[in-house]
Amino acid sequence: MKVLAFAVSILFHPLLLPLYVLFITFNSGTIFSYVPAYTQNMSYLLTLLGVTLTPLACLPLLKWLGLIENYRLMHKQDRVFPVLATIVGAFIVFYFSRNLPYSNIVRQFYLIMVIMLSGFMIVTIRWKISMHMTAIGALCGFVFILGMKYLGEVINLLPILILASGILASSRLYLKRHTPAQVYVGYIYGATAVVCILY
Repeated sequence: MKVLAFAVSILFHPLLLPLYVLFITFNSGTIFSYVPAYTQNMSYLLTLLGVTLTPLACLPLLKWLGLIENYRLMHKQDRVFPVLATIVGAFIVFYFSRNLPYSNIVRQFYLIMVIMLSGFMIVTIRWKISMHMTAIGALCGFVFILGMKYLGEVINLLPILILASGILASSRLYLKRHTPAQVYVGYIYGATAVVCILY
């Protein structure tokens, strides 16, 4: 059971979810499905480099500097600098995507990431909330907006994502990484922030 819970946590890791958002957006049955292949591929590449690999590459340096205790980021103070690195990565990607054709939705997504992660970092200074649940909550909110505002077929994916959110929440609780309050607040924050910004 522990292996399964760990696998779920890896599958829905916050650093991977931005790539899932892009994939869903480009296959949503909305106008964003017609974004040119070049823009789609560059968006995947920029996201992989800036939002997924950059924060990972910063971890050894942060540990060497004594800014984090270990790579598991168990304590709230361990999360501040890795989240800051992710914010910087998202902002850099936002900047470099400005010349991509038909990239408005992608740039909007990066800007949302910067805003959300900034709020998350401020909360984290005082209280630990679930990064996993914030990320999957944001994904659910994004899919809801794609379906409702842009009439995408992707709205049918929402019940599956809500079920996946429940499984992920159970996994985080089973692994004793968070309290129920940290899980619930993370999910509500992620979903609400995206819906409020995009609607």
